[in-house]
Order: sequence, then C-alpha cells, then structure tokens
Amino acid sequence: MSLLIQNGRVVDPKNNIDETLDIFIEHGKILKIWKALEVQAQKTIDATGLVVTPGLIDMQVHFREPGREDKETIETGSWAALAGWVTSVVCMPNTTPVADNQSVVEFIVKRARELNLINVYPTGSITKGLDGSKLTEINEVKSSGAIAVTDDGVDVQHEGILKRAMQYCNTCDILLMSHCEVENLSEGGCMHEGWVSTQMWVPGLPAIAEDMSVYKNILLAEETGARLHLLHNSTSWAMRAIREAKQRGSKNITAEVTVQHFSLSDAECLTYNTNALMYPPLRDQSHIDEIIKAIQDDTIDAFTTDHAPHTEPDKLLPFQDAAMGFVGLETSFAVMHTYLVEPGHVDLSHGIKKMTTGPADILRIDKWHLSLGADADISIFDLKEKWIVDETKFFSKWKSSPYIGKELTGKAVYTIVGGKVKFEKGEIV
Repeated sequence: MSLLIQNGRVVDPKNNIDETLDIFIEHGKILKIWKALEVQAQKTIDATGLVVTPGLIDMQVHFREPGREDKETIETGSWAALAGWVTSVVCMPNTTPVADNQSVVEFIVKRARELNLINVYPTGSITKGLDGSKLTEINEVKSSGAIAVTDDGVDVQHEGILKRAMQYCNTCDILLMSHCEVENLSEGGCMHEGWVSTQMWVPGLPAIAEDMSVYKNILLAEETGARLHLLHNSTSWAMRAIREAKQRGSKNITAEVTVQHFSLSDAECLTYNTNALMYPPLRDQSHIDEIIKAIQDDTIDAFTTDHAPHTEPDKLLPFQDAAMGFVGLETSFAVMHTYLVEPGHVDLSHGIKKMTTGPADILRIDKWHLSLGADADISIFDLKEKWIVDETKFFSKWKSSPYIGKELTGKAVYTIVGGKVKFEKGEIV
C-alpha cells in the first residue's frame, strides 16, 4: 500500500525538523519527505492543522499475557497503545508464568507477530520467578527475543546477585532495567510518606527507599560497565544521583520518569482514590519540581507510562489493600503535552524526543525518526483538541486512571505502523 500524508506539521527531533511537509510511504517505508509532493498514492491523509511525528515508544508496559488475560492481553494492550499514538512498547516480564525462560519470551514474540498491530518487545526477568535469589539464563532470554532484563515491580535486594547480573548483562550486551527500592524501608507503605499520608493516617513509602537503591544501582553499573536503565524514578534525590553520574561521564546509565510523576502529586490520594495508587507513589510538589528540572537539562532520557491494568475488584478494595497501578497508554502524550508543553516547561520537540529518540537510543532500535528509508511508524494528532478523560472509551480491558474526569489537550487522529493505518479518528482499523 502507498500512503501520502499532506500538509502536516512534521516534528522529528532526530533530524531537527519542525515544519510543514508531505510524507510519501510505500511498502512500509518512507520514500519521500518534502514540501508539496506530487505523487499518486492509494490513500491520502490531509494533515492540515495536525502534527506528524515518529511513532511514540513506551518502554515500560504490562500486558499481563500469558496468565492474567483477565487484566489485559497483548491484543487489548496494543489497541490501547494505538489509541495513544504509541507504535512500539516494551513488555515487563511479571506475567504468569514469569518471562524467565525461552518458552514465555518466544510466546510473546509469536503472539505479537500474529496480531500484527504494533511493535512489541518482550523483556526477560533478572532472577528466576522474580524472587531475587537465582539468576535467569540471561543469554537464553536474549536469544529468544528479549530486548532487556528486569525484575520490574521488585528490586534485586542482594547486591552480590545484582552485581553478577550486571556482569552477565555486560558480557551478553543486553540492557538491565532496574526498579529501585530498598524493601526494608518501604515495607507496609502504600503512598508517598509525607504530609498528605499523615493527614490520611495511611502508612507511607519514604522517598529514601528509592534514593538508596538508585545510588546502589548506579555504583554497581559504574563498577561493572553494564548498560543500566533506571525505571520510573520519582524523587528529587534520584534526579540528583542520576545527574551526578552523567556529569562523571557514566554513559552506560540512562533513566526515565513516568508521565504521572511530573503531572500529579500525592494530593490525588486525599479522597482515598485508589486510582491514584501506583508504584512508585505520586510524590509531593517538591519532588515534581526537581523532576521537571531534570527533564529540562536532559538528566532524564525517556518518558513512560508503566501501564498496569488491574481488575475492578482489585481496585475496589480498601485504600491500603488496593492494587497499585493504572492504565496509561491512551493518555500519555496528552498528559505530557498538557502538563509540560502547554505550561512552557519544555517545547514540543523536546517532549516528543523523550517519547521517541530517547527510548529508541536506550533500546538500540531503529524506530524513532522520519528519515528516508525508515520504517513508516508515524503518529498524527491534533494539538488543539481538548477532551475529558472518559474511562468508558478506553480500549484497554480495565479502566482505572487518576486522569478520569480531567481535561487534557492533544488527541490522536491517526496511528500508522509499518506504513499501514491502524488507528483512525477514534477507531481501530
């Protein structure tokens, strides 16, 4: 199929493009990009007044399959991604069974290929069963298709085991993604430890539990030379530790923040709203301010959602017992645009860079630009459209989100994967 996108504002951070251009696509590749192209195509999209970018990448999602298809499947998660302009995702390994072996990783690869909706990159776990005690056969899961290893959701508490994992990852040349938390300090907590948790009489998760683990991971990565990616950082001291490591010249260390951690504070929990429960927790404004500074000076390399669906019964439990996590793929870009770009914290290209170039560089995948010959993974959206988040319109299987009822700016119009329109004006194609 050939496709012509006309008159869109093309924003491509990799090629420093921000101007009105046409894009011609054939056989899944970008063949021409220029002004007022005169070519014949089987389908033409008039993108006048719309923004055209490389397809967005989310390098931390939970699609739950295999094993917890009651929460989400690779299919429904892919629909949610398409509705949120996301064309590539990295799936965490906390499936049932855990993706700690060849069979599970290959199943995810095969299922995603059969569906042919988006690019799905599985990860393998660092330790068997995510129990933190015995290393997974890291080279085996890499050979099976895993793009990285991680025990996301739990931290490897034993420093010796984590060091050996990094040494193996360095030998195998695979990325290690680390959830940072000292469990002895956070045990029993369910939200940020601070003034709000005190008012609510709820046990808190102290920021220092994350801070100490971030430092531990950075020091071990500097010692071993492993490629380390720090997942969902949320504290001011984490920002400081990452910045200092980069200033020391540690090029093997990268870091992300989720869009919720620069947009929402722990005040969202005041009404005992279980949709605002997540891991790590929403922090207070002092942490948010430091995260925004770290985004502005490129201490932070990427934005993610940590898309984590749970069943309704899991979220309707008492506040302290409810499941942590929510669905975020369908709101991620709009949240970034509403809370970062519109207030003037960053410009649009800088924000898009953290959702395209940044994660692709970390993952070493060629899915992040609109160069000639590149795969035609493209997002097209309306920056001006305002909308109220309505959970009944989510494509994800479950509907919990702290953004329900909030007004966001920026709406998906088309999502294109491999040169094929997969989402168009509110519908999966």
